[in-house]
Amino acid sequence: MSSILPGDVLDKDEGSLRRKAGRLLFVGLPVTELDRYWRGLLREVRPGGVILFGRNIETAEQVVNLTSQIRDAAGPAVFIGVDQEGGLVDRFRDISEPAPSAKAVRDAARPELAEKFGALTARVLRLLGFNINFAPVLDLGGDNSDNGLRARTFGLNPKMVSLLGGAYLDGLQKGQIIGCGKHFPGLGGSTVDSHRRLPVIKHTWDEIFEEDLVPFMDLMFHRPGARLRSLMVSHAAFPGMSEFLQACFRRAGDQQTIEGLHEQPATISGNVVMRLLRIWLKFDGLVITDDMEMGAVVQTLSVPEASLRAAEAGSDMVLICEREANFVGARDLLVEAIREGRLSMRAVNASNRRMDELLALAGEPEQFDDDEFKAASRQMAELKEALKAAEETGEYTPLYGTEGGPARRSSNF
Repeated sequence: MSSILPGDVLDKDEGSLRRKAGRLLFVGLPVTELDRYWRGLLREVRPGGVILFGRNIETAEQVVNLTSQIRDAAGPAVFIGVDQEGGLVDRFRDISEPAPSAKAVRDAARPELAEKFGALTARVLRLLGFNINFAPVLDLGGDNSDNGLRARTFGLNPKMVSLLGGAYLDGLQKGQIIGCGKHFPGLGGSTVDSHRRLPVIKHTWDEIFEEDLVPFMDLMFHRPGARLRSLMVSHAAFPGMSEFLQACFRRAGDQQTIEGLHEQPATISGNVVMRLLRIWLKFDGLVITDDMEMGAVVQTLSVPEASLRAAEAGSDMVLICEREANFVGARDLLVEAIREGRLSMRAVNASNRRMDELLALAGEPEQFDDDEFKAASRQMAELKEALKAAEETGEYTPLYGTEGGPARRSSNF
């Protein structure tokens, strides 16, 4: 049976349909400059986003040339993103001063230094031609190496993660780089790395609501200056939370049940993306999946099928970081699904609208200035010294008042 709803209008222009489907993809490239083949492929697929990695980085001038080539081939309305968290995840360490880790910010516990970190990161990214950063990490974590988080988190305390992650997000977005909080609804309870296999997080709904969700909800709703407008959804299963949500919706009259849903990654789970994030939390920002080529997904699904499942579950953009065959196959399957009514044109148009709104906030790219780039690099070195000094003194001023003040909890929403 067709899932086309009143108000869904299929675009009869085949080229327009393929462009809208292609725009749902956020893809990686294997090159440091676009040759004829890659220019042609980007012009044909027209992905909504391109992500760069260390493999794409040689010099600052080369990166600027590459991001300019991407805009020329994919069109100006394209996200150009990177995982520039700092610390272990630093794509520019060979061309600029290595950035501090979230752990260094956590140890210093100084929100004004976290904001400075975001501002300097934004300056580097703007000069290189980027408009979105896949940071901050808002998972609750210590230094657990088993789940892949390690020094990438701002801490175990949800209030501190909100404080420091929010300050970083402030600095980033004031500098016209869109922040993407990850990995919703939180990987803190994971004991395995989703790059290798599917984590199954045993936290109850109450634990997730009162702990893991707090930083996300704080930054979505409680602090307008640090409003989180984009989220990355994790490749982890949350069976306790999923069962709770499905039971709530069933009691409310929604009888839809999908077999095996509770053991699926959040990226392809309608319980997590559509029911929790879209319906309950009323989040109308941009939702991006984690990389669909990770072990947590490809153990059970092909990348094109997982990409379609993610779009059906409510995600706006699907991240495919490695193989061109996967993102071309995903585009073709999305086109087919729209034609058949499996994926509604209404949902596709809504995703395209969210992309346009976010791109407008980032503004136009600016010219590269080597002196400014070197100055930002020097300031990053100075920031690391300030973070180390703050860690040694152990003094900071809480952003939300004194120790005895009211705690920020997701239940305040």
